[in-house]
Amino acid sequence: MTISFYDVSRWGRFQDVDESAYYEFICRQAGIKVCYCAEEFDNDGSVIASIVKNLKRVMAAEYSRELSVKVHAGACRVAGLGFKQGGAIGYGLQRELVDEDRRSRGIILSKGQRKHLQTDRVLVRPGPEREQRVVAQIFREYVVHRRSQASIARLLNNEQVPNHRGTPWSEAMIRNILGNEAYIGNSVYNRKSFRLKQVMKKNPPELWVRATGLFEPIVDKSIFLKAQELLKEQYVRLSDEQLLKKLREALGVNGKLSVSIMAAMDTMPSAALYAYRFGSLREAFRLVGYVNSERDFDYLDARQKSDAEVSRQASLFATRVRALGAAAVFDSETKVMTVGGRLAISLRMARYYVAPRHAPCWLVHRRVVEPAGLILALRLDEESNREVRDYFLLPLSEMAQERISLTSTSRSRFAAYRYPTLDDVLRAVMTKVAAIST
Repeated sequence: MTISFYDVSRWGRFQDVDESAYYEFICRQAGIKVCYCAEEFDNDGSVIASIVKNLKRVMAAEYSRELSVKVHAGACRVAGLGFKQGGAIGYGLQRELVDEDRRSRGIILSKGQRKHLQTDRVLVRPGPEREQRVVAQIFREYVVHRRSQASIARLLNNEQVPNHRGTPWSEAMIRNILGNEAYIGNSVYNRKSFRLKQVMKKNPPELWVRATGLFEPIVDKSIFLKAQELLKEQYVRLSDEQLLKKLREALGVNGKLSVSIMAAMDTMPSAALYAYRFGSLREAFRLVGYVNSERDFDYLDARQKSDAEVSRQASLFATRVRALGAAAVFDSETKVMTVGGRLAISLRMARYYVAPRHAPCWLVHRRVVEPAGLILALRLDEESNREVRDYFLLPLSEMAQERISLTSTSRSRFAAYRYPTLDDVLRAVMTKVAAIST
């Protein structure tokens, strides 16, 4: 077998010339010959060929480096004129196609669209008025009402306000909006650089390329500047004693502590931060004098074991599916099993829970954005919440809420989706796959 290249530079203009030599070496080890068609030497492993190849690799790397400098200088010049230099735009903004004289082409580029003429340019403009009002609301809630970024995200999600990604609002989305100068009509380029795919680095402000006054601001400049001050104040590292003080205050107000109570308080750091600083959330609670029953910490302690059990069940299920001649792929991050390349099943634990003055039940939680059409709930035993008792294969439409409760009664609306064993689940899944295929 032979791989043909036009010349040595076509193999790759690597900044580390040994990288090109390494790839050629492993090809040769695999019995694959590398041929350079336009080179005047034979790639026969001789001393002359080795010297010339190494020289050519150095020349290719230097050419790439010099070209990178020129391209970056050109991009900075164009960005300084206020034109968009690739990348995604923020919520409440849109891209307008213009010619070299800034005359509009009358085209608003949607996601994924690019300009078709090299001389054309792209300008960032204010987006739909509805989205502009949401941006103004975000700044108002943060600056005037002093809501946290997480609280603003919850507010928008509760009001079912859509965003440009089609996903629920997150704290990171709110943070990006609050720090984006585009909302006051500015464009900032070269905040970060990734030259020749080496190391991503943040550039100092003096290297930023900023174009101002490109359009009428969506947010008043005074509010935007106040938001920047608040953002700087927000990311001050709290000492362990300050964290415990906030936890004591939350305990005094609510009389008890839990992850949900902490998440509902705007000024409270995340439960994950407490677990990181103090080793566990249980230890943080103990340090402020709150020692609750073991049952309240059962879920925290069992989370790792639950994830391991889901992975074990998924591996067992995938093995049986493959034995029947169908493909099965499990994504451990999303906990989604794809069967036959068509049917996606999200694996979830159904943990036993006894609430005061309520009948015992098994709770199944779903993701805010669920990537699968079916949910396979693994119902655990009542004694230890460790062993899988049976299975429920639920259509996503049955889980419109954040969570549902499974009961032991046969009169439950979910009883029709119960399967005693994994083999029963396998037969039901393969029937659905066959139905989709036909």
